[in-house]
Amino acid sequence: MTGSGTKNALGRQLSAARILIFGGVSLILAGMLLGEIFAIFVSHVATAQVRREWLANMIPAIERQDRLALSSGYNRIEDLSARRGRIMDTHSHIIAFGFLALGLALLQPANKYPEHARRWLALCIIAGGVMQSLFIFVSYWLVPGSREWALSASAVGGALILAGVLGNSLGLRGAHSHRDFAHETSRRLASPSSRILVRTGAVLIFVGMWFGFYYAWIFVTDHEPHQLALLKSATHSAMAGDSSAARDAILNYRGLLSRTAIVTAAHSHVIEMGIMAILLGFVQDFVFLSNPWKRRWAIVFSIGAAIMPVCTYCASLYGLLFAGFADAFGLMSVIALFAMLSGLIRNGGVLEGGCPS
Repeated sequence: MTGSGTKNALGRQLSAARILIFGGVSLILAGMLLGEIFAIFVSHVATAQVRREWLANMIPAIERQDRLALSSGYNRIEDLSARRGRIMDTHSHIIAFGFLALGLALLQPANKYPEHARRWLALCIIAGGVMQSLFIFVSYWLVPGSREWALSASAVGGALILAGVLGNSLGLRGAHSHRDFAHETSRRLASPSSRILVRTGAVLIFVGMWFGFYYAWIFVTDHEPHQLALLKSATHSAMAGDSSAARDAILNYRGLLSRTAIVTAAHSHVIEMGIMAILLGFVQDFVFLSNPWKRRWAIVFSIGAAIMPVCTYCASLYGLLFAGFADAFGLMSVIALFAMLSGLIRNGGVLEGGCPS
């Protein structure tokens, strides 16, 4: 390659589209890895700790009418729930920021701003996504005096994201007049790997939405009233001195609460994986791997994306064995995503001719 050709390729490596695609896939990969760690090492442990707290401390405190012990138990449960919620928020937000970056990357051919301006807007979105997620995550473990600066840094990250989105929105005014945009979109879906991912994503979103409609009805008519009835039963039994009945009610309540959380996770995960598959289908042009390997990794990702939510749902019925299967199939999608990210790193930018400079 000549010196001029090398310079042009290096310049294209830093285009706004590549920054958004590489940053978006990296954010999604980080979010999925955090989700795997959370599912294996945090969620199950926290659920067991909450159960022990109820059985070992809360019910005896209600029996003794010991308000101090009862308050302490509630505080410990609240702390466990806050930690679990903070990790879940980080997991979901960082993946959502990845989705945002990939979606905006697809619209770059229609953005009328010059390349250097689009590049800065792309950096705002990626840097803002990292800052907002990271500092919200670490703020939980900081002492109150140090928490303020972390929350301020998170707010700065959110402001960067808003600036990036606003700038891209203004740059997309008049996008309907870009005659090559439809052709560019069709070109990005021409490869077999793209078609596999887009079709898989559409099916997953369809199934996830119908499952959500079904479970919303089940939750409102059955699970939610049953949860409230079990809590009332546990409280009344404990106040009456019937420890056995109170413990049985709490165990049933915890089981139903865990099942509700698992089924809700299965519903949200199948739709998220569907959206992820569609977005990845549109960026296969940027993955510098041979077509057979791109097709293989697309199949691996699709298998993991489809079976992981099914195993997650089965875990609500049959226990931790299927939770392990869900983690394993989720890891399949993580490995496929990492392979695609490796292909993005290798891409010298030769395929970016559709993105105007």
